[in-house]
Amino acid sequence: MRRNTHERWGSVSIGLHWTVAALVLLVQVPAGLGMVASAPGTLQNILYNVHKTTGLTIFILVVIRLGWRWAHPVPALPADLPAWQARTARLTHGLLYLLLFLMPISGFLYTTLGGFPVPFFGLYDLARLMPVNKPLGEVFKNIHLGLQFALYAVVLLHVAGALQHHVVRQDGVLRRMLSSRTPLPELRDRLP
Repeated sequence: MRRNTHERWGSVSIGLHWTVAALVLLVQVPAGLGMVASAPGTLQNILYNVHKTTGLTIFILVVIRLGWRWAHPVPALPADLPAWQARTARLTHGLLYLLLFLMPISGFLYTTLGGFPVPFFGLYDLARLMPVNKPLGEVFKNIHLGLQFALYAVVLLHVAGALQHHVVRQDGVLRRMLSSRTPLPELRDRLP
């Protein structure tokens, strides 16, 4: 099932979710940590380029995911979910989208305004699109670095919420993000 329903996420939403999660956790974080820990040279340059290209790719995927989300229904939360948890879930999702937009934008502006290249898959240097302004680049550097810790915190809250649904409530909310086809009988009785 490609499309979302009111009960569950479709395969497109699931694929975009896990692709972005994998790119952030398995590529961006290690490349980001590695590039600042590496001595100047070939390895550091490769890690910077991987980090920049992956950041732009994440931005594009998040735009696609948000467009898909607006065009298709969002599965309902269980009817018996406490109101504060429903608000927290909505806030967490909103913050995740916001941070996944702001991180690549701030990183792009920091890099381009700082006079550094942004080779998108090695095909074109996107830094040519912006004039160099190193003081403003430093502002965006600080924003980018600060946002990383906000993203870590929101991702941890998101994962904790998913695990709480799966382990404590056992309501199928996590399972519906794992597969668009696995039966969710326990959810049918809990949806509004």
